[in-house]
Amino acid sequence: MKFIFFILSFFCVQVNFAASNNPAKLQYLGSLQFDLNATYMIDEYKAFSDFGPGKIVFEKGGSGKVNVCNEFSDVISNNIKTIALAVSCEIIMDDNSGLRLQYYGRIVPGEGFWEKIEPGETAKINDGIDSWFTGVVFRTKSKKYSYLNNEVIVGKGTSMSFPKGKRKGSVSYDLYKITN
Repeated sequence: MKFIFFILSFFCVQVNFAASNNPAKLQYLGSLQFDLNATYMIDEYKAFSDFGPGKIVFEKGGSGKVNVCNEFSDVISNNIKTIALAVSCEIIMDDNSGLRLQYYGRIVPGEGFWEKIEPGETAKINDGIDSWFTGVVFRTKSKKYSYLNNEVIVGKGTSMSFPKGKRKGSVSYDLYKITN
């Protein structure tokens, strides 16, 4: 019995050591920005939003025009009212190819977030938003952008300006690929 415990302990130490010596890294990939046209509440907890147009720009070259994005969001009924996001975007790239972007994520509202909506103010990390991350996937048949089909990508929200009257709002992300 002691031998089995020793073997299991040794294996766990090796796994922990290997995990701590090779953590995943984030490498900046580019940025995504699109207009926030309107948000429509379905009930107390569910909403959908209309986004676009906008743009995507990659650090190593290339860009595209965001035609339209649709979001379905769900306010989680906890004391913080975390927002669960599901978004899909159709983008026309500079090589005239189509790029589909989808992401799922969370916005953890901070102090003052909900008060910024009605007057059309901007929320950012540490100014209305405590945390804002998404898991992003791309799909395209473009040769130029085919590498995106194989990447694991994290979107980090940087700012959200809420619409007011006829003035559109705006949503901005930095995009990072995960590397070893």
